[in-house]
Amino acid sequence: MRRSYLLSFVTLIALAWTPLQRAASTQSPAAIASASVARVTLAPAGPFHVSGNQVLDSKGKVFVIRGTQVVPFHLDKVAYDNRAGLDYGALSATTLSAIRLRFNLNAVRLPLDLSERVRPGYFAALANVVRRANSMDLLVILATGDTQDRLPELAAYFKTYPNVMFETANADAVRAIRAAGAVQPVILNATTDTDDSNVIYESSPAYSNLRTNADRDHQFSSRARSMPVLATGLDPELADASACATIPSDPSAAAALIEANLDYFDTHSISWIISSFEPGKLIRDLSLHDATTLENGWTCGRPDSPPAGIGRIIQAHMRGSVERELFVVSGAGGMDIARGAFALAYGPVMATHDAQSLGPREPVKLGGISIQVTDARGVTRPAGIFWASEGWGQTNFTIPDGSAPGPARMTVVRDDGSQTRANITIADTAPGFVTGHSCRGPAIGTATFSLSGRTVTSDISSCKGFDCRTIAIPVATGATTRVQIRGSGFRHANSASSIEMRIAGVRVPVVSFGPVNSLGEDQVTIEIPSSLYGIGETDLICHLNGRISNATRIRIGKAKPVS
Repeated sequence: MRRSYLLSFVTLIALAWTPLQRAASTQSPAAIASASVARVTLAPAGPFHVSGNQVLDSKGKVFVIRGTQVVPFHLDKVAYDNRAGLDYGALSATTLSAIRLRFNLNAVRLPLDLSERVRPGYFAALANVVRRANSMDLLVILATGDTQDRLPELAAYFKTYPNVMFETANADAVRAIRAAGAVQPVILNATTDTDDSNVIYESSPAYSNLRTNADRDHQFSSRARSMPVLATGLDPELADASACATIPSDPSAAAALIEANLDYFDTHSISWIISSFEPGKLIRDLSLHDATTLENGWTCGRPDSPPAGIGRIIQAHMRGSVERELFVVSGAGGMDIARGAFALAYGPVMATHDAQSLGPREPVKLGGISIQVTDARGVTRPAGIFWASEGWGQTNFTIPDGSAPGPARMTVVRDDGSQTRANITIADTAPGFVTGHSCRGPAIGTATFSLSGRTVTSDISSCKGFDCRTIAIPVATGATTRVQIRGSGFRHANSASSIEMRIAGVRVPVVSFGPVNSLGEDQVTIEIPSSLYGIGETDLICHLNGRISNATRIRIGKAKPVS
């Protein structure tokens, strides 16, 4: 993610101003620990099984689904949906990483048309998408509708995938899934019960039936006491004409209705799949993945530009923040921010003027603002700042390296004495890669190719404005190719072996890692095995201490003669 004010300007214009908080409060460790700090949703760790009204993972932890729907899988469209370029396919690693990191979701519902299954390559292509989503810490729900006769082949193919569930609208289909040897939980959207004990029941009520907690109790509470429940269909864009009339046109009232439903689900541990991760639904486009808003009111499905949607509401809810207040992300766009790493806060920054630090070290005051970070122990430290926006915008800063991991708070303090705060979570590590624009696209770094005593070093990407392209990294048998990649949130990893770097799904050795400068930037150096020779442009992803990085692009080429 480039630390420039241009980084996410499109995101900023989608937000709205809220009154500044002017009264300071005591920031004790207890107050910070009890603050509304959202946690990263539990990543899937199947195989899963149902126990009473809960879904338990392989470690015995309660797993609550927080997901969205992605575009239906079709073999004819798979190349388009997997694409990467100026925008990204709906099933690409970049899009899936935005679902996981920016929205803090842990599941995707993937609709299927099983009449396509007889076509060559269907299951192989579908499995590639499933593995890609699983690699981004997302459960995949294969939604088959009321199909029954074609289910056994699907169930047999994916029965060994621990982070897959099946969804059907036919109680008899559950028996077909079991007969194929699949033991994963089945999500059943049917009025007919089944004697299968490993079932999650799906409920899709209209907004008109969810206006009060009494309405919600009527829809959910009796069943949720005895079995796991998944709520779906709660999308304003899917509401019919009569239901749409129950969704307030006033932005605050519409947001309050949606939040009330989400709060109810949280309180009762009810899983949900909400809206679709498509342009005009949760996001505005597939280029920046900026969330939609209801700031101009809900339009009952009428075309609007920018489109009205609940993306920002979902994003804010899943981050324990308020839609129109400060919104803090890591260098990967995620929730946890590593100590010593750089972070970005969007919202009412309200600097006196746009200001950028140009020196080797960030100042602790810039554009008439300073930033204080209070950690879980109640210790407050000044943060270095390298960008501050006038008015509504963003500020880029570094989490002090000495901060204690855990719930924390960042505070923007202005020259006029006003303050705005945001609750954050500080971690030892939170991997993220620097890119040319807004957490996506080609990775930035250098490749060193050595063969027969000669060495050549070259960049791995180039940018002209926002148009960033990968540059082929030379690889050859008998040669050594090492790539130093710029990032943030790596410096406090326990060891190089604890950093899991994968190119095209293949784990590659980490040679070294550590800080590059005082601006929160780190480097990770990997060695490219000759087995990846000539695979072309593909995804680079990192897992570290239970957290995943943003997906970036890297190109593995064929070696040219060393001169």
